[in-house]
Amino acid sequence: MTVRHRPKVRRWREETSQGEAWCYTVRCSCEAEFDEHYTKRLAENDKAKHLIEVAPPHSERCRDPRKHRCQSWDRCPVCADQLTLPGFESLEVAG
Repeated sequence: MTVRHRPKVRRWREETSQGEAWCYTVRCSCEAEFDEHYTKRLAENDKAKHLIEVAPPHSERCRDPRKHRCQSWDRCPVCADQLTLPGFESLEVAG
């Protein structure tokens, strides 16, 4: 069974020595551990790095995410097991 990664940035208020502050972290369905940050941008960077780390090779990524109902960082069971048609090998490298 493949793991579907659905990372989301979560925000909450936390009491600090300088008063209340917003804290941000990423939560993913794969239960990966992420650091807490005081800026949303750093949490978004963690999310982007995680998606890059878990993305399958280009040959296994979905070529039609809307129709197959997958995200670009998920392995598509339809597209991953298809053989490349003759004459289209050079197009996949460029994409």
